[in-house]
Order: sequence, then structure tokens, then C-alpha cells
Amino acid sequence: MKIQKKSRRRIALRIVLLVLLTVAFAGAMICNNFIPRSFADYYGQNIFPALSAPVQSFTMFTHVSVTENIVILFVPALLIGVIVWTVVLIKKFLSHGALLYLYKSYRNLIIVALLAAIIFQAMHGINYRKTHVVDELELMQKELDFKDYCATLKWAYMGMVEARSHLGEDYNGVAHMNQSFENSATHANSLVDAFGREYGIPVSENYLRAKPVSMSHYWSYTHIVGFYDMFLGEVNVNTDYMDIIEFPITLTHEICHAKGYASETDCNLLAALACCSSARADFRYAGYYEIFWSVYPIAEEIADATGEAVPQYYQTSEMEPVYRDMRASIHYWKNIDDEIDAIYEKLGINIKEVSNATNDAFLKSNGESGVDSYQVPDSSYVRFYLTYVDGAINA
Repeated sequence: MKIQKKSRRRIALRIVLLVLLTVAFAGAMICNNFIPRSFADYYGQNIFPALSAPVQSFTMFTHVSVTENIVILFVPALLIGVIVWTVVLIKKFLSHGALLYLYKSYRNLIIVALLAAIIFQAMHGINYRKTHVVDELELMQKELDFKDYCATLKWAYMGMVEARSHLGEDYNGVAHMNQSFENSATHANSLVDAFGREYGIPVSENYLRAKPVSMSHYWSYTHIVGFYDMFLGEVNVNTDYMDIIEFPITLTHEICHAKGYASETDCNLLAALACCSSARADFRYAGYYEIFWSVYPIAEEIADATGEAVPQYYQTSEMEPVYRDMRASIHYWKNIDDEIDAIYEKLGINIKEVSNATNDAFLKSNGESGVDSYQVPDSSYVRFYLTYVDGAINA
């Protein structure tokens, strides 16, 4: 009788433990949505840099991506593990120990998941709640008009074509990065730090060694060009095609993640504006290019609605080199999409769509607007120009 009571009590305690662990995991996954902004700001400015520094220092010892190598090893290890676990489970069923085995398996799995959720929140999740960069910049809040958009457009156009004129070209007339990946990564680090100091943006000044991914061509099937590993604090960048109009923004964007900003909107805004302030023409070109093509369509919409006319920058001779770069980028991604379509025909899996849906769900679970959060509101660029550029010119 006592043995039965002990057995029931043991079973009850195990059930309670599993429930508590599951609830703790669920709570750890969503807790950042309820953290006060004031705490997130304090955490991002004072705790995150110190907490992330040891991990980021460890990953800097290698030139290769630690994240990539772990993934390459993890996939076959996971497959083998699942096979072994299944075999053991079948044996346990035959020997009447399956329930205990399932209990231990779930317990161990949920403990690992709980620890991963805690690390995720500490290294990334809490930073979603920080004050947004657009608010940190204290931008002018006047109602924007067509004249403001045209002035910003001119600023971006002049910066873009000026920077493009300083870039060398290959035999196809396409511009490429001026320096090596390592030098560009070092420059992007100092660029973000300098921009943060100048405009009062509280970025971590920890040095980050961004890593090129050797299997970048296959990574391109996901249409993802950069990844911040929040568990290792490592910045990984797709280098299959170091696109002059995209690579500097991607590199700087991912470094912004590692320096304490989780929001995709914040990192894209920081990346574009920081690139515009660079002493390197390739970074300036990418920054101004991003702003120009963000503002131009909106300026045209306003013009259509008001009967105004947007300056026809797209018809100037200075834009032809820009168009060559654009065509080269389009050509690369068309080839990638053709390969994706071939895989879909054979396996019935559209890698790009699966990747997009997964990323969208992940961002929404952290309070973002899904993949739409990558789009910086055009008004942010216009207000930055009016606050800091136009004001300096007219001072």
C-alpha cells in the first residue's frame, strides 16, 4: 500500500515538474513583450554590452563562422540522435519502460529549450523593447510636404552619384566593394560606433568580427543575406555575391543587432544613415542608394496627387552606372530563383517561401510587424534630413 502511494506521489511530482517547466519555457519565450521600455533601455545600455562581451570575444578567435560549422555538424547529429532515440523507445515499449523514457526525454528537452529561451532573451529578445532609433534621434515632427521630399531626394541623389563616381568597375561596368571582407567588417564596426556617439544612439561599443559564410550560395536560396546568432553573439554575412548596393547595408545592419538593437526597422535605419556618414565611397553609395529608392516612389505618389513634378533623376547620365549595378543584382537573384524553382519541381518545397514564413512568424512573436518591419518608413529619412542635414546647411 505504501509502495503504491509513493509511486503515485512520484508520478504526480513528475507531472507537476513537466507542467512547471513547460509554463516556464512559454513564459521565457514571450516575457520580452511585457518588459517596461525603461528597463529595456537600461539593460541595453548597461547590462547587454557586459553580458555579450565574453561570448563575442570567444567567437572572434576564428576567421570562420562558428555558427555555420555548428549547423553543419548539428544536422547529421540530430538525424542520428532521432534514429537512436526511436530505436531505444521501441525497445522500451517492449520492456514496459516507455513512459519513463518519454518523461525523461521531454524533461531534458524542455530544460534545454528553457535555457535557450533565457539566453535568447538576454542576448536579443529584451532589446526588442528598447526605445526606437527614430525616437532617440529626436527628429523634427513638422508635417511633411512635397518640398521636403524633393529636398531629401536631391540630397540622396547627389550623395549616391558622387559616391558611385569614386568606385572602380569590372569589365561589365559593375562596381564592387573597395576592400576585403575583413577590412569592411572592421570599418562597419567603427562606423556604427561613431554614428552612435555623434547622435546619442546607445549602441554597444564591443568590437564584432563579422564572419563570411562559406555555404553562402545555398544560403541564398532562403533570400537571407545576414544573420545575427544571438546565442553566440556572432554576425554572419552571405558573401556569395557581395552586392555593392546591398552588402554594406547588410553588414552594418547585422552589426547593429550585435550592438544591442533587435528591431529590424531600427537596424536598417541605423545602417543606412551610418553608411551615409562613411569616409568610404562604397559604404556611402549603399547608404544613399537605400534612401534614394525609399523616398523616390513616395515623392512620385505625392506629385501625382498634387499635380507637382518630381525631378527626373532617373533620366540623368549619372544614373547609368547605378542601373548597371542594379541589373547585376537582379541577374544574380534571378539565377538564384531559377535554382529555387528547380528544387521546388523536384522536391515540392519552396525554400524561399518557407524561410519567409518562418522569419515572419519569428518577428511577429517578438512584437514586430513581421517581415514588413525591414521597411524603414520613408518619413524617417526625410525627417533626418530636415533635422540634421538641412539644418546644418542653413546654419
